[in-house]
Amino acid sequence: MGRAMIILACGAIFTMGIMQIGMQDRKIQITKVSSSYANDIQARNKAYTAVQIAMDRINDSNGSWHPKEDSPWVQEIEGDSVSLYYELYEASSASGTFGVLESDTVKMYATSWYNDPLTGAKQETNIISLFTKNAMHFVPEFRSALSFATNDFTFSAGGSSLVSGNDASGTCADRPALAVQSNLSYLEASSGGSGNIESDSVNVAIDSELSYKPVDQLVARLAQMSDVQKITGNYKGSLGSADDPGVFFVEDNAKLTGGISEGYGIMVVRSNGYLKYDSAGVELDIAGNFKFNGLVIFEDAYNMDGRGTPTIKGSVLVGKKDEDTGNKLDVDLNGNITIQYDCEAEKYAQVASANKLKQNRYRRLSTFE
Repeated sequence: MGRAMIILACGAIFTMGIMQIGMQDRKIQITKVSSSYANDIQARNKAYTAVQIAMDRINDSNGSWHPKEDSPWVQEIEGDSVSLYYELYEASSASGTFGVLESDTVKMYATSWYNDPLTGAKQETNIISLFTKNAMHFVPEFRSALSFATNDFTFSAGGSSLVSGNDASGTCADRPALAVQSNLSYLEASSGGSGNIESDSVNVAIDSELSYKPVDQLVARLAQMSDVQKITGNYKGSLGSADDPGVFFVEDNAKLTGGISEGYGIMVVRSNGYLKYDSAGVELDIAGNFKFNGLVIFEDAYNMDGRGTPTIKGSVLVGKKDEDTGNKLDVDLNGNITIQYDCEAEKYAQVASANKLKQNRYRRLSTFE
């Protein structure tokens, strides 16, 4: 009896030992599986981190940094290597002057490696991210043919001058001829020359969202660019072309000479800037037979005189950097000047700004593994 009890006890201990060993093996296996899963997640996170770093480098280099499949960028992130390259697919319609405004697609491939505790082998994790790429221009939407982003102005229009909100290109909806910020400004704009403004939309619109604040920042940034054209004195140079619109600043008395008949892009007249056009030996305020396609900004320019026969196709924006200053901006349109809304000319302004700023916006579309 005693010997039987001893045998049974030994058997039970032996069985429990086997069970303990089995449970320990399972715990080790579970630990390895958990560790493998955790390592995989960490590797994926590092691949995502590499994508974010790469997007910053692409933006900082304006796209000149371009690792390819046969020469990827390899970076160590938290002790593990990550390899990355990307492919750029330009929009199928991205041709001609306005191609820069089209959305391109960036397809980015990132690979990260980790050691698998289950097999001891090196494993890799791959992710693919798709982004859209758009050139940033910060040009304000053309809200009208002539917009007053201030309440401190006087307006008069006479002679054969015309401010038209009807789209010259015939491809977009018509806009108001004039846009103002308040009811008080509405009265000033409406009484200043109702016979010289027209639109199949409305002649004068009150736009409470109209502001010069975002525009003054754009003007300040463009003014710091070394390759914008500063116009002063007798100017005989280029004012851009349909293929290559530019950015031009008039900050002092200037006269266009040498047969300049047309310009494209953005023209900024600042503070005491005063632009004349020499046509057949006659000096005319902003004019002669000159035509500008794009955006014309009068920033703190005390007088905007439009005489002669110039044409501005696109939009004119009048504003003040500091509304607390007491000076009024005097807008006097006479002669045969025409200011006409043109949504195609808006694109010339956008292209001119985008080409100078060289800054892109990337938006993630999707990421898959």
